[in-house]
Amino acid sequence: MLNSKTRRDMVEAGGRLCQLLSLPRSTGQIYGLLFLAPKPISLDDIVELLRISKGSASTGTRQLLKWGAIRQMWVPGDRRDFFEAVPDLGHLIRASYTDFVKPRLTSSGKRLASMNSSLEEEFKQGILTKEEFELCQSRLKGLTKLQRKLSTLAPLAETFI
Repeated sequence: MLNSKTRRDMVEAGGRLCQLLSLPRSTGQIYGLLFLAPKPISLDDIVELLRISKGSASTGTRQLLKWGAIRQMWVPGDRRDFFEAVPDLGHLIRASYTDFVKPRLTSSGKRLASMNSSLEEEFKQGILTKEEFELCQSRLKGLTKLQRKLSTLAPLAETFI
């Protein structure tokens, strides 16, 4: 199955994409494997082909099922679990946006507000010099501005995915 360079490259591309999103590499590798597979693949075969643990394979397939990126298949005469990719990548993009990007945008806004608050408190307590305070304040202001822009663009991005 993985004797094809194209299929190996797809597995690696899926793994790298998941890593960029702070997700387990194996989850992306599973999707990459299934995406170019000509027929459903069993969980045991996923483990063997990707050389990952059964736990990683199980966790990855559960996450991909939750996102609607793969579906579980029944193969007549076989009691094992088989999986195939849902070829519409929109499912995967929408799910990763909803599960990861959107909550992180919200969280980053709260974190920046907290950092701004503690920065002011530290300056009042004399922990920071005026120069340190102004530098930190300036940089946090830039991050806050960027976070607000991203939060403003997020609903627009949602309509496209």
